[in-house]
Amino acid sequence: MNGKLTPFLRFVLTGLLNTGFGYASYAALVLTGMPLWLAVAGSTTLAIVFNFYSYGGIVFGNTSAQVMPRFLGFYFALGLTNFGLLKLLGNWGLGPLLAQALLLPVLAVLGYVGMRTLVFPAPGNKAG
Repeated sequence: MNGKLTPFLRFVLTGLLNTGFGYASYAALVLTGMPLWLAVAGSTTLAIVFNFYSYGGIVFGNTSAQVMPRFLGFYFALGLTNFGLLKLLGNWGLGPLLAQALLLPVLAVLGYVGMRTLVFPAPGNKAG
């Protein structure tokens, strides 16, 4: 990806790449005849590892295994946040597809800020 892109734009484009990889790995596992639960578990595991290296390498310039626990914790927290917000919007009468579509920009910003500050902090701004 072009080094002249802003970090946030690189984050968004890398997110599209990650989505494609996640779907492709899921489809490949399903097409092998793997049971659905195993295809989901396998593709999720592959996607998390791929996402760590793509976000870490393309966006933040850090693929050190030392930050993997923070990445996993943040990914889990972001997933819980997504779920909670989907439930909230559902309680307000929005369907799950519309609710998720409305949350995409919110989750992108939260994902970028969280990864920039908590997972892959800039030098001199080290996370715990």
